[in-house]
Amino acid sequence: MKAIVTGGAGFIGSHIVERLLQEGYSVSVIDNLSTGDKKNLKNIENKIKFLKGNSSEISKLGKSDIVFHTGIYSSTPIYRKDNTLVGKAISEFIDVLNYCIKNESKLVFASSSSIYNGYPPPHNEEVIPKVKDFYTEARYPMERLADLFRQMYGLEYCGLRYFSVYGDREESKKTFANMVSQIIWKGMLDKEVMIYGKGTQRRDLVNISDVVSANLIASKSKENGIFNVGTGISYSFNEMIEKVGGIMGKRIKTKNIENPLKNYVDIVQADTKKSKEKLGFFTKINADEGIKAALDYYKTLKKVPDIF
Repeated sequence: MKAIVTGGAGFIGSHIVERLLQEGYSVSVIDNLSTGDKKNLKNIENKIKFLKGNSSEISKLGKSDIVFHTGIYSSTPIYRKDNTLVGKAISEFIDVLNYCIKNESKLVFASSSSIYNGYPPPHNEEVIPKVKDFYTEARYPMERLADLFRQMYGLEYCGLRYFSVYGDREESKKTFANMVSQIIWKGMLDKEVMIYGKGTQRRDLVNISDVVSANLIASKSKENGIFNVGTGISYSFNEMIEKVGGIMGKRIKTKNIENPLKNYVDIVQADTKKSKEKLGFFTKINADEGIKAALDYYKTLKKVPDIF
């Protein structure tokens, strides 16, 4: 089996590449290295084909059986800084869709729980997204386009709405990294964690290992559609700081500041019923296990990001 991973040098993508190799796939990677880093592939670079470029250049990698599309600008602040990325992300996705139709490739792509902004939890896949953010206005059209390509051309696809993904290899994302990683880095540097408001905002923390499993399960499923990838449990930022501090054995310094962002996501928490029943996907890593594993990894680095 041949697989292509767009964004394969990134946080999530590199982990998918690694698992695919373990399962015997022939893997090609395309990444423009905007938030990814070839260091994430240093132990496997001789086992893959790598192309530096945007996802729109996917056809240069030849035919594949399946495409894992993670090479999408993946953080709300990125889009707020440059809202033209909405159009670029959608345009590149259409190129990926056309590639999949031409090569009869299955598609698994990354969507986001930010789509649920403004709705009370738990969040299920049937809600109609509100107009809230540039990031959402890139991801929701992708989901609709994938289904349109299914209806018109027979595309086989799964779109995965990731909740708050954390784990090792996030250092290249810096300020765009998950809050858990940022808390760990600040704790290691003995610096303050900046918290918007009172720290009561909540996130459904899902470990990178479970996210990779969701991708592999989706790639082998006969189901088409959109599926949540989360645990169904949410933690406030205050609770995250307490957890990380407890595992590190120290008090994490914090500073509460006024939230400067409009339409900020207050809470996300997955309804996991559809993913369990249709895909057979269940998370295995709890927050304490996942945070400890991430901390153990970041302790091995010579330097962690000194953000803010």
